[in-house]
Amino acid sequence: MGRGKLRTIKNRIDSTKSTMKITKAMEMVASARINRVNRTIEPVRTYARYAKSVLSKVKPETDNKFFKQSEGTLIFVITTDMGLCGSFNSDIVSFARNKALEHSDFKGFYVVGSKGTADFKSDSKMLLSRTKLYDIPGPDSAKLVLEDLLSLREKYSCGKIEVVYGEFRNALIQRPKCVQLLPIQYEGKETASYEYEPTDEKLIDEIAYLYMLSQVYTLIFETKVSEYYARRNAMKNATDNAQNLIGDLTLAYNKMRQDSITQELIEIVNGAQALKQE
Repeated sequence: MGRGKLRTIKNRIDSTKSTMKITKAMEMVASARINRVNRTIEPVRTYARYAKSVLSKVKPETDNKFFKQSEGTLIFVITTDMGLCGSFNSDIVSFARNKALEHSDFKGFYVVGSKGTADFKSDSKMLLSRTKLYDIPGPDSAKLVLEDLLSLREKYSCGKIEVVYGEFRNALIQRPKCVQLLPIQYEGKETASYEYEPTDEKLIDEIAYLYMLSQVYTLIFETKVSEYYARRNAMKNATDNAQNLIGDLTLAYNKMRQDSITQELIEIVNGAQALKQE
């Protein structure tokens, strides 16, 4: 019986060591990808700031389709295509569902990412989903997402578009956040007048489109950065837990082995004494 228990514990130790090698490797892969995306995201954020600055210099008409307040809310949910990043995706999905409950004019979800699509699959409010669009987000994928959003806005008469994404706070904290994409909030100030070529209306539409594109690009990119950090943290925690478990199992194995050896010695001594008495 003792040998069977020892074998069981030894198998668990070997299995946990194999798992720890995998989680450690995935932690290192996530760290390498973090270094890669961190070099790319800053230009994306800079472009978004410039787009917002340009937008603030052109005052839109009150009835412009990108600035006008109207009924109907669409929620754009950004999740990941891969798992193994803790509660990152489930937190985003739960946050998006709660946001939907806040709007009496809620129309539905537009979901990007395999994990979010799987969670919303049985939900009749998922209007459209996209999976495996990108490994590292690029301008083309951002443009495709924006075209989807504008198409859904037109089809379902949505005056408001909110985006739920994974906000990157720091290396340890990545959390869901909601921002408004449409209608665009004009934050410009009345300054000297400008003369525009082409017309004001056409120019503001083009600037608004580029501004929205920069926002979508930034948000999907930031979610990707948050994903890698969340995965690295999850894999590090898994590796640490595996290491602790191996320590506990090794201690239990050694104690049981020592007890088994002690028991065998006792049996040998008792047997020897019995023989002497005979």
